[in-house]
This record gives sequence, structure tokens and C-alpha cells, in this order.
Amino acid sequence: MADIQALKEKIKNLKVIFVDDEEQIRASTGLFLKKFFDDVTICNDGQDGIDSFTEVFNSDQNNFDIVIADIQMPKLNGIDMVKQMLDLDKELYVIFITATRGDIPDDELKDRLSIKKPISYNNVIEIMETINRDFTK
Repeated sequence: MADIQALKEKIKNLKVIFVDDEEQIRASTGLFLKKFFDDVTICNDGQDGIDSFTEVFNSDQNNFDIVIADIQMPKLNGIDMVKQMLDLDKELYVIFITATRGDIPDDELKDRLSIKKPISYNNVIEIMETINRDFTK
């Protein structure tokens, strides 16, 4: 496992949007993400996620680099939300939070990273290491 401080230094400038409808997961995972990334936007459902993403995309701000999204959410599920985001930004790095890998029904999105619920510290560290490898190629 990578040195956590060195890992943080390598990925801290990436801009992240995190979307989950479960308050406890949003709070705990959001805090953890903020330890790694300087710019984290936290949204409480799919519609809030696409609204925040679109607002940033249509502004003069830097676009998001990474979306981390639950699949099962009210108003707009994670699959449909991510598809709308990818229509705007094909380079967006996608990580799904899912109860089972079978929750990703769309063949176009099946190769995306996923974290299985319940989320553990080791899951998140592994994902951060993968992000580091993918963004420092």
C-alpha cells in the first residue's frame, strides 16, 4: 500500500464531485475524500449532482476530474446522472458506489471503477491508489 501522505500530494489537485443519497455515507466518505482532495463537492441525490456538475461545466471554473456516485438514488439514479455528465465531459473519471457489481446494467459503463458497500477505509485507499496510477500515466 502506498504512503498515504505521498499519495495525497499526487492527487490533491483533482476536482471531485461525490453524490450519495445516504446522509451517513455522504458525511463519512465526504470527510475522507476531503483528506485527499482540496476541492470536493458533495451532493445529496442524482438531480443535485447533475445540477452542480452542469453549473461548474457552464462556468469559468475548472471542470470536475472525478465523479464518485451511488447508483440507487431518488430523483435521478447514478447511471443516468453519469451518462448526462459524460455527454458534457467525455474525460470525466467515474467511480460507482454499489451494493453489487450487477447494479451497473449499462454495458457502456460496466468497465468503470466501483466501490462495494459498505465502504471501508481499505476500499477508499485502493481507489485513491488507482486514481493516482490513472492520472499520473
